[in-house]
Amino acid sequence: MVSYIKGIVAQINENHIVLDNHGIGYQIQMPLSSMYSLKEGEEVTVHTYMAFGKDDISLCGFVSRSELEMFKLLLKVSGIGPKGALNILSGVNVDTLKMAIASGDDKLIAASKGISAKTAQKIIVELKGKVNKELLSGGINVTLPTSNEDTRVSEAISAVVATGFDRTSCVRALANIEITENMTVDEIIDLIFANITF
Repeated sequence: MVSYIKGIVAQINENHIVLDNHGIGYQIQMPLSSMYSLKEGEEVTVHTYMAFGKDDISLCGFVSRSELEMFKLLLKVSGIGPKGALNILSGVNVDTLKMAIASGDDKLIAASKGISAKTAQKIIVELKGKVNKELLSGGINVTLPTSNEDTRVSEAISAVVATGFDRTSCVRALANIEITENMTVDEIIDLIFANITF
């Protein structure tokens, strides 16, 4: 099992990166929340999970251990596979997701691509006890704002893609953008348009 890979970000694509480790390019699927924080050419350590499908084996990667642990927790929910877990983590950060589960906010979870209201409710039912236990033990900061950077970026990318641009170009544009707490979705959209290369 591969626990992590340290290397140079060779490519940033629509839903995965290629990480160059001593001349070997590892294709690693990542949530948007991890991908937009990376830049091509930089050296990073990516925490990995090897997913075994019916027809293939893929590597899923994360920039933080907490994101990896949340991914593995989501996989324990019946009906949630690697793709679904990655989609959820693309739209919301780990701490906000935990708060959503603890408070029963199925709408926030269902806002993720490919996640139905029924599936969101199932996630809450199956994980609420585990998440509540972590919150009570002081595992995360429970005073997080409801509006978070990951959601704003995800919404901005979806809006730009709706105008005809591909998601890969949006992700690459974000690699050159510093997102601040005060930025609105519209401001992030403008920055994506300004940095998209053809």
